Amino acid sequence: MRSKITLAATLIAAAFGLPAVSAQAQSMVAPMVTSGMYQPTYSAWDGFYVGAQGSLIGMKSHEIAPGILVGEQLLGDIGGSAGVFAGYRYQLSDWFVLGVDAEVNNVATQFEFNGAQNYGALKWDAAVRATLGYPVASNVLAYGTVGYSWGRFDLSPSRGGTSTTFTAGGWQLGLGVDMMVTQNLMARLNATWTHYGVNTVPGGGTSEPSNSVVRAGLAWKF
Repeated sequence: MRSKITLAATLIAAAFGLPAVSAQAQSMVAPMVTSGMYQPTYSAWDGFYVGAQGSLIGMKSHEIAPGILVGEQLLGDIGGSAGVFAGYRYQLSDWFVLGVDAEVNNVATQFEFNGAQNYGALKWDAAVRATLGYPVASNVLAYGTVGYSWGRFDLSPSRGGTSTTFTAGGWQLGLGVDMMVTQNLMARLNATWTHYGVNTVPGGGTSEPSNSVVRAGLAWKF
């Protein structure tokens, strides 16, 4: 049947001087569809990563310490930290990337009071965060984070050397940008704000610390 249709088309084309019609009729073949034609291209952020980072920390704390401070005082400090981080991401679509992120840092800060006396410091912190990202380019991801952070505080210097340490925890919010420098090397810049709540200090008094942190780091993505 198909040969008859092709023959008829050829005869008509020859009668009217339209040779292209015959060629077009013979070339009308259904396109081939393979299983690999519609693979997603948004997998650049999928997988695990681990890295190292440095941070700039702005600390403040509302302190009540009877016999040491007069009333409630607001103490502050700008310090730094160095640590490691790791996480996992899964890209749901061209628009959304979900992930989890964790870090631990060795912190160098020092609250001062009465001029230049050492009141105490944040010694280390750790955090776990959920992340929601938006790819602004094929290798750049902007994201927001919400998580929980723990910090180890040492107020012993203000207590005459008596051991006065406690661990506080609080909610953390943040924003950041990650960039794939190569297929496996990732650069990071982010900022967080953490509030550690009101804590009872061993030996008396209360401490309500919070901080704002800016981090820069490099990671290897697997």
